[in-house]
Amino acid sequence: MNQETVNRAGEKVLGIIGIVFNILAIALIGFGMASYSSVQGTPEFQQYIEDEIMADPAFSNPEEAQMVIDMMSSSFNIVGWVLIALLALSTIFAIVALVNLRKRGKASMAGVFFILAGLFAGLLSLTSILFYIAAIMCFVRKPRISNNQNLRDDDFKYQEDQLRRKEESVRREDELRRDDTTTTRNDDDTPYRPL
Repeated sequence: MNQETVNRAGEKVLGIIGIVFNILAIALIGFGMASYSSVQGTPEFQQYIEDEIMADPAFSNPEEAQMVIDMMSSSFNIVGWVLIALLALSTIFAIVALVNLRKRGKASMAGVFFILAGLFAGLLSLTSILFYIAAIMCFVRKPRISNNQNLRDDDFKYQEDQLRRKEESVRREDELRRDDTTTTRNDDDTPYRPL
C-alpha cells in the first residue's frame, strides 16, 4: 500500500511560534530580575520599602521589616530562576519535537514532546496552548492510503481472475480436442489436422 505523506507545516509553525514566545519570556524575566537587582541597592528603593513596611501596623520591629524585605528579594530571584529553567526545558522539548517532525513516521513522538513542552511552559499560557494544538495535530493527522493504489490492486485481481478463466477455457478445449482424436474412426484414411 502506498501512503501519502502529511504536510506538517502547521505543526512546525506553531512549534516555532511557541519557541519564540518562550525565548521572549526568558528574556523578559531575565531583564526583570536584572532591573530588580539594580534597583534594589539604591537608597530610594530602600527608603520606599522601609516607609511602606514601617507604615504597616503589623510590623512594629524594624528587624522584622528588614527580614521581610530580604526574604522578598531572595524569593523573587529564586522564582525568576525557576521560571527561566522551566521555559528553557520547554524550549528544548519543542526543538526535539520539531526535529522529530522532520523524520517520517515520528509524528506521534513529536506530539508527546509538544505536550511536555506545553506542560513546562505553564499549564494554560499562550505558549502552552500553541504546543497543545501542535500536539493534537500530530496525533490526529495521519497519512491517507492512496485511492489509486487500491483501484490498481482491484484491477490486478480482476485481470488475474480473467487470465485464470481464459487459461481454463484453453485447457478444456485442448482436452476436448484430444478426446476427439481418440474417438475418431480408424477406418478413415484422411489424416487428422487440428483446426
